[in-house]
Amino acid sequence: MRTFYEVRDELRTDPTVKLTKLRSVAIGGELAAQRTLFAREREQGQHQTGRTKIAELTVEGVVLDNSDPDGGRVPTVQVDVCYDVGGVDILDRNGTSVVSDDRPDTGWIRYLVSNYNFEADPSGSWRVASSQNLERPPCDRA
Repeated sequence: MRTFYEVRDELRTDPTVKLTKLRSVAIGGELAAQRTLFAREREQGQHQTGRTKIAELTVEGVVLDNSDPDGGRVPTVQVDVCYDVGGVDILDRNGTSVVSDDRPDTGWIRYLVSNYNFEADPSGSWRVASSQNLERPPCDRA
């Protein structure tokens, strides 16, 4: 998960980094959603300052069933992450913050991290396949 956030931070802070770098950390619907988000932000001239931190991470489930990779039945890990964006700002092309004053510093997201290439690369092909915001009490900042 740390690499996922590092790539996202890099893409947001440096608009010269190609969006294809997302393929190293995301797949499927999550890859498409992240590409769309970053392309829109870049079109609007937005960029990030600061880095996202992982304040808390818990593995909630592991399923190593690889019985039908073509049908989407692949090894998957469910991970709940509390992220900390207290030191992150998003600026427009004029350098003005576009972040709402009431944005919370922390939030929870549930990720499904899957390996569609498990047979050939059981340890290195894990990618975020989907994410879902969670309604949970805030965690402490990192």
